[in-house]
Amino acid sequence: MKASVRFEVVGLNQLRLLNTLVKDGIHIKDPSRRSAKLIRFSVNEKDKSKTISIMEKLGFSYEIVEEKNLSVAIKKVIPRLGTVVGLIAMIVVSIYLSSFLWKIEIIGNSRLDELTIIRALKNGDISVGKRVNFDVSDVEETLLQLDEISAASAELVGTTLKIEIIESAEISPPKQKGDIVSLYDAEITRIVVNSGTAKVKIGDRVPIGSVLIEGIEYNTAGEPLKEADAQGKIYGKVNFTYCEMASLSNGYRRTGKVKSATVIKFFGFNIGKEPKDIPGFESETTVTRIGDILPLYAITTRYYELEQLPEKTPEQLVQEIKDKAVNALVICAGGSEITATANSFNISDKIFKITVHIEAEVSIGGKRID
Repeated sequence: MKASVRFEVVGLNQLRLLNTLVKDGIHIKDPSRRSAKLIRFSVNEKDKSKTISIMEKLGFSYEIVEEKNLSVAIKKVIPRLGTVVGLIAMIVVSIYLSSFLWKIEIIGNSRLDELTIIRALKNGDISVGKRVNFDVSDVEETLLQLDEISAASAELVGTTLKIEIIESAEISPPKQKGDIVSLYDAEITRIVVNSGTAKVKIGDRVPIGSVLIEGIEYNTAGEPLKEADAQGKIYGKVNFTYCEMASLSNGYRRTGKVKSATVIKFFGFNIGKEPKDIPGFESETTVTRIGDILPLYAITTRYYELEQLPEKTPEQLVQEIKDKAVNALVICAGGSEITATANSFNISDKIFKITVHIEAEVSIGGKRID
C-alpha cells in the first residue's frame, strides 16, 4: 500500500493551486472537481507537508478526508490491543517526537527564495528532523551570514521554528562592461555588433553561457587593441517548453444578485441566524465592532449569486494555452519565425495537462555578470 493523503480543498482559483503544486514537483492523483469552490485530489505522503504549506500560502482552506499509510492502519489496530497500552504508546511517541524539529516557517522574504534560507540553515546544522537542542541565536547568526539579509529573528514554538527576516536594501548593479554571453541554447541566425568582437558566426550552435560578443577589440593582425563595452544584438533559434494544467470550465461570474445576513454577537450570545453556505452563491463575511465599550460585534455575510460560464472545447483550450505560451515566452521578447505545437493529456473531470513546444528566433545575448 503506497502512502498517500487525499485533500478536500475549498477555493475558487483551483487551477492556480494545481499548477503551483505541479511546478513544485508534487504528483497530483485522482483530481475530482465537485463544484466551483470544491475540489478533491491525492498526493504522496512525503509531499503532505509541502502541499499543506502551499495551500496555506495561497489562502485555500482544506481538510484531509483520507490517509492511506502504515500509521493509519496501526491506529485502527491499537484500540483492540487495549486503550491503556495505546495511550501509553502515544504519549511515549509524542514525547519523543516533540524533541525534534518538524517544521520551519519563514516570513519577510520577497527576493530571497525560501530554499536558499533552508540550505543556509542546513549548513549550520539546523534542519527538519534535528533535535530541538539548538540555540535560536545560532539560527539568527547563520542567517545574517547571507548578504541578502540585514536582520533576522528566530523563535522555537514546540516543534516549529518560526523565522522572520528583513532583507537588505536592493541595490541596482552598475552597468557591466565586457562580454555579452548567450542566455539560451541556440543556433545563431543574425549578428549585429556595435562594439567589441563577435565570437560566433551564423549557423553556430551555442550552449547557454557561451561568449557571443567579446569585450575586446583587435587589429587586423588579430592582436588585442583595447577593452571595450561589448554592444550589439545576436539572434538565434531557441526551443521553449511550456506546461500548464487547465480546465474546460470557464469558471463562474457574479450575476449581480446579492443576499445578506447579519448576526450580532454579545458576550458569547448570538442574535440572528448563523450564516450557512447557499448553493450557487459565493459568500464574503465582514466583522464590525459596534461601539468602543461593550464587546458588541456585527457579523455580516453577503451572498453573491454565481452563474457558470460556457465551457470551452478541448481544441479551444489547447489553442488558448498555446497562445498564452507564445505570448509569455516569445512575443514579449520580440521573437519572430515562431512555430508552436501542443500536446494535451486528459487527467480527469475536464482537467487537461497541456505541453507547448515552441521554436522561435529571439535575441539571445545578455551581459556577463562576474
